Amino acid sequence: MKIGFLRGRFLTAALALVLASGQYVAAATELMPVNIGYYPGQIYTTIIWVSQVKGFYKEAGLDPTLISTANGPLMNSELASGAIDLGINAPSQLGVAREQGLDVVFAAGNARIPWVLVARSDVKLPHKGKYPDVIGDLTGLSWGVYGRGSDGELFMRMMAADAKLDPDKDIAWIGVGGPATGLPALQTNRIGAYLTLEPAPIIAKSDGYGQIVIDLRKGEGPGDLAGIVYQGIEARRKTIAERPEIFRRTIKAHEQAYCWIKNPANFDELIFILKTRIPAGNLNDEQFRAMVQQNLSDFTLTFPRAQIETWSRLLVSHKALKSPINPDEILWREMPQQDPKC
Repeated sequence: MKIGFLRGRFLTAALALVLASGQYVAAATELMPVNIGYYPGQIYTTIIWVSQVKGFYKEAGLDPTLISTANGPLMNSELASGAIDLGINAPSQLGVAREQGLDVVFAAGNARIPWVLVARSDVKLPHKGKYPDVIGDLTGLSWGVYGRGSDGELFMRMMAADAKLDPDKDIAWIGVGGPATGLPALQTNRIGAYLTLEPAPIIAKSDGYGQIVIDLRKGEGPGDLAGIVYQGIEARRKTIAERPEIFRRTIKAHEQAYCWIKNPANFDELIFILKTRIPAGNLNDEQFRAMVQQNLSDFTLTFPRAQIETWSRLLVSHKALKSPINPDEILWREMPQQDPKC
């Protein structure tokens, strides 16, 4: 009887231990749902794609749903409606959203400035390599932008002002959309110059109808834009206040993705991932790999306060915003202060 009693006590204790262990495992692996807005076909979405494909979101305790979003204003609309919890956006779009009453902030950084100015290959550029004189070579051409009032137009207006051109009198502005519609507009001479993003510049160049005029990624163009962080992870302040763990876990996943991307041993797999997500036109493998390699240094998880101050000055002086941005109001206190040391 005593043996049976002890055996019963042992089985009961063991069962309790199993149940407790099961509860612990369930708690430890419970995934928090999160809706993430992203821009399809754009290389600066790489950290998000890698976090999803490599399982870094799930390792950090997130169950992500990626939601394709066409542009910055729509990203703000998705945040306002609650369709997404976080997305990628630029200070210009964040500032406009705040002036319209949407209280949004940056939880982390994402990428440095990625824009490239392309002109038709038959445009004569006697001042090529000499900024801002080369911008004057584009006088008389139609300048293509993703949309009127877009970041692309803002940057092109800055270049025009540096070249002593009047952006409202000397330039014909045409909204041609992203690469899917913008490149055909350049190819058919509907526009003569186009500020765009990878892979559009290398496609235009490799197909023979475009030439690179200014590469902002390399520090060319306006000095204030050299190396500046262009995008951050944007969210409503209310969402961060109510569900801060989502953003802590997102940052953890993005840190893993950042280090994975930076590891040369993963480059071939990275190319495989990006080829399924970035339309590459007629680019061959070598060209695609070179394009990706050139952009690897642009990723970041920080958004320095001083750069927000620079953005604020630029946006107000060029009348993109009515009043300055206060960095203390838009930078989450738990934002990474430096990139991971991988």
